[in-house]
Amino acid sequence: MARPKGENTLRKHFKLTEETSRILAERSKAENMNESEYIRYLLLNQSDHPRSRELELEVMRLRNEINKIGVNVNQIVKNSNSHIYNESDKMELKSKIEIIKDLVERISSI
Repeated sequence: MARPKGENTLRKHFKLTEETSRILAERSKAENMNESEYIRYLLLNQSDHPRSRELELEVMRLRNEINKIGVNVNQIVKNSNSHIYNESDKMELKSKIEIIKDLVERISSI
């Protein structure tokens, strides 16, 4: 990652634990960058909220579960209108709703 021409370079010194230093070395090597390049890359490519990626994944999971529930509800309504509704449909729907509740709780704690 080259710096723009004419831009002054400043040095920053900071402390790391041995474990954090080891992680930095491993991850920068895995990305074929030196540690300074890797730190700059992370700083310049992070979102506004450090946990936004985790939140984004949880929202995707929640959306998928809601879609599954929608499919189940449609099947239950169809079966009910055809007078072939059964208890297992109802139990499956309850199970999916519990999954949604758990996902919402996880998202709320992020």
